[in-house]
Amino acid sequence: MKIFIMRHGEAEVVASSDETRRLTDYGRKQSISQGQWLKTHLNSTALSIQKVIVSPYVRAQETFELVNSALDNILNDVETWSGITPYGNATLVADYLSVLQEQGIESVLLVSHLPLVGSIVSELYGKRNPISFYPSTIVQIDWNGEKGTIETYRYPKENN
Repeated sequence: MKIFIMRHGEAEVVASSDETRRLTDYGRKQSISQGQWLKTHLNSTALSIQKVIVSPYVRAQETFELVNSALDNILNDVETWSGITPYGNATLVADYLSVLQEQGIESVLLVSHLPLVGSIVSELYGKRNPISFYPSTIVQIDWNGEKGTIETYRYPKENN
């Protein structure tokens, strides 16, 4: 299974609640840029994304919408899941990915938050997470249901 794990773009610091924090203008630019990179990457590797799982938090939803727009709105199987909010459980996420894999899903995009994105990489990779998750970072893991390898990752342009 190909799993793309993405942290949302840069978000405003102050809002009425953590759940309602929106992307900054810069976070919107990051998300669009990462979506454009993902489009090129998918085309050059003949990959596709079959399913998307997005946190219900506003900044994650906005990030997904901008990425999907950069991908010409091709991502249609989208699930909003509270299990991938900042303090979700990486083992539960891996268990859910196993279920999807058994159902024949071969590729997934997760749009989530710190610290969970790092924990998911550790859980799937089987080792300490070697990736720094700046806002809008994308990591691709090839996962066999037990252990994964990091295939590629992309920091937002200013962090490359």
